[in-house]
Formats: sequence, C-alpha cells, structure tokens
Amino acid sequence: MANYFTLTLDTTGPANPQIKIENGALYTTNQLVSCSISTSDSVTTGYQMKVWGNVDKTHDTDVQDTEVASTWITYGTSKQVKLSITDGNKTVYLKIRDDVHNPSAQASANIILDTDAPAVTISGPDVSKISKQTGKDEASFSFQVNEVFDEYKVKVVASSAATHDAGTVIPTTAGSTNMSGTVGSYPADTAINCKIKGADLETASTGDGAKTIKVFAKDKSGQWSA
Repeated sequence: MANYFTLTLDTTGPANPQIKIENGALYTTNQLVSCSISTSDSVTTGYQMKVWGNVDKTHDTDVQDTEVASTWITYGTSKQVKLSITDGNKTVYLKIRDDVHNPSAQASANIILDTDAPAVTISGPDVSKISKQTGKDEASFSFQVNEVFDEYKVKVVASSAATHDAGTVIPTTAGSTNMSGTVGSYPADTAINCKIKGADLETASTGDGAKTIKVFAKDKSGQWSA
C-alpha cells in the first residue's frame, strides 16, 4: 500500500466573471429579463453562482435583493431574473465560486426598466377648419410628451383609437412643419409647435370632411404612445 498521496491546493476563484442583461440592452419594457453569465475558466464542473440585486424577491427565492439573502445555485450560462416592479435603473450582481468554493470577484450589469408608454398632450388647434386658399390654409397646434423621447409623427388616422403603425404621416411639401422627427432626445414636457397646410392634409387624406389627426411619440425604450 502507498505511504503517500497528492493533495491539490486551489485558492484562486473563477476568473473574469461577467453578467449581461438582455445582451447588454440599455432598456427593457419587461420585468422578466434574461441574464447571460460567463467566466473565462475553461472548466466549470462543480461551479456555483449567486445572483442578487434590484429584483422581485417573490419570483425566485434563490435570487434576492442582497448577497447574503441569495442562495448559491448550480452555475449556468443564463439565468432568468424578474426585476423589481418600479420603473428606473436596475442593477443585478453576480458571483461565481468554484468546486472548492473559492469565490470570484463581484460582477454587475445595469438596465433601465420602462414599462410605461409615453403620453402625448396636444394644445390647439387654433382653428377647426381649413382650405387651400391663402390666409385660410393652415392650422397650428403644439404637443408635448411627459418623458424624453426619440421620435414622433403626426398622422391622419381612421379613429382616435388608432395605433402608431396606422394612418398616414402628413407631408411637408406644401409648407407643413414638424410633422415628424427622428433626431432623437427630445426633452420632456416641452412644446413642439406644428403647422398643417391644407394641401398637405389633402395629400395625406383625399377628399373633404373631418380628419382625425393624432400625434405619436416613441420613448427611449422603443414604446410608442397610445
């Protein structure tokens, strides 16, 4: 029988722990998100991980709001997490430990939860009827949005319940102004002044009669106003 044995000493935790939420997206409109997890260690047999942060603690008892309250679970390259309910910036943290429980450094990822669509408020128009005759061929109004937004469009739609992908954007060929905008980062609660010319309104919707005109705005998370 042998009178010796070998014993490996390992005091080094997993290297380069990383976590990404929704592939590194800046925004999410859903509380339930997917986190991708990795370490540069080539072998991860027996590894465990702990995830915590700004989460809904009732969704998964292993994932809590503090490191101490969370549980070590089997390491995997993905983990579904439910963010805490209020909109705003969210941080999710990660630690990985190896098969002899050496912990990694802490990693983290951030994402902004935005579940509320922007709301548009219109002031005006200054007149209720226009033609294509000089002096009577335009209507002015303004609108503002309750949050910072990236894009807007003024459309003729079939009804007030229409969504942003319905209807026709009013052109600016005849002199209408601010019928759409895609520059980005428009400020919240700041009026944008618009003018509709009769000839452009006719191009967007032929024929005389009452026209329903609706303004749509898209926020930073990609949600369009209702």
